[in-house]
Amino acid sequence: MKKSRVIPILLVVLVVVTYGWWILASGEWFYTHRANAPNRAALLKIRNEIRIGDGYEKALNTYWQNASEDLRLYSGSPEIWSISMPSELGASEWVLHLDFKEGKVSGIKVRTSDGPHPPDAPEDLSG
Repeated sequence: MKKSRVIPILLVVLVVVTYGWWILASGEWFYTHRANAPNRAALLKIRNEIRIGDGYEKALNTYWQNASEDLRLYSGSPEIWSISMPSELGASEWVLHLDFKEGKVSGIKVRTSDGPHPPDAPEDLSG
């Protein structure tokens, strides 16, 4: 291989390794399953403290009292709220869904971000 081609190839490899680390390993875009464990524990604590029949205020207070720094609440609809954690490779991160009917919690379920019920998640609750 010519010397003039070695330097550009090394630069490309360096850029790929740097951005690969930044995207996959740094936690900037994706968490590992183990790194997300504290977020999963906080999500479960919230799930276990909210009851069918609780109102918006109780659900919101439970979130604020138990949420880790990385959990995010999406409450753009009066019927459906979700609490999510940072993304994991393979879409294995959990999302807590709260369904409301007439201002009261009517359903509680945990799903992965791509939809299925995680095998180690608690059962769904409904009223």
